[in-house]
Amino acid sequence: MTLRGKTILVTGAAGMLGRDLAPLLEDAGTRPLLTDNRTPGDAGPSISRLDITDQEAVKDIVQHERPDWIVNCAAYTNVDQAETDYQTAFQVNAFGPARLAAALRESGGKLLHISSDYVFGGGRQPDAASRNPWCEDSPLLPCGIYGHSKCFGDQLALGTLAPHAALIVRTSWLHGRYGPNFLDTMLRLAKEQKEIRVVDDQIGSPTWTRWLAETLIKLMQHDASGVYHAASRGDVSWFMYAGEIFRQAGLAAELKPWSSAELNRPAPRPPYSTLAVKKLERLLGTPCPDWKDDIRGHLEELGILKEKQ
Repeated sequence: MTLRGKTILVTGAAGMLGRDLAPLLEDAGTRPLLTDNRTPGDAGPSISRLDITDQEAVKDIVQHERPDWIVNCAAYTNVDQAETDYQTAFQVNAFGPARLAAALRESGGKLLHISSDYVFGGGRQPDAASRNPWCEDSPLLPCGIYGHSKCFGDQLALGTLAPHAALIVRTSWLHGRYGPNFLDTMLRLAKEQKEIRVVDDQIGSPTWTRWLAETLIKLMQHDASGVYHAASRGDVSWFMYAGEIFRQAGLAAELKPWSSAELNRPAPRPPYSTLAVKKLERLLGTPCPDWKDDIRGHLEELGILKEKQ
């Protein structure tokens, strides 16, 4: 299915994933409508303001533009702050996609909603103990307020739209050129500190937003629906992730392991949130990248890749 000529409304377009997605939509010949909750000057001249917590604003733009797809990249992602600012977290992460879905139900069109690995790992489950990646139909046990808000948003979107009109894409540990992320933090700390402590008891899959944006395009071209996991292949700790960043960037930083208990953050983190990606690979006919290859692509994009093997 070609996307050429299709109207694609993107929310959260000024964010890390949205900024990687926008030029790819143009390359695919779509008519992209880029929106974000930030003021136009802060978000960029090509991005209009849209607050997905504003029901009337959502309804107005959907009725006026009648998009073929809405790609919802908007999210409340401050995991620690969500523990106390839970009302905002739920307004954005749960009721936001529900408003988008309700508007599309009236106008026609489909919703591609970005979800999170935090819908898993909220307790002791067999997958966490055995390190078997979470499948699309694995039992949900959200982690923290953030995880609950994302999980509820998924359910509301799927429950509001017809089965063929809703696509939920869960991903994890995003890193990219256009936003604060773990890779950027490690590169900065390597310049500022001699010793860097990184958590070694949380396991997941680092995922490059450029690859994810390309994958979202392909999913829309396949007219996909339902739930898919889109992440790099990997089963690594933040500590291992940091070590690979420094190796590929040619940085001599001294890493020290840290436990989640020692870190003592306000919100819980999933001890294991690696996502199974076989369903996506079967649909697209190509393997998901290895997490090390994703790091290589990101560092090369930044122009600081040292290790090329």
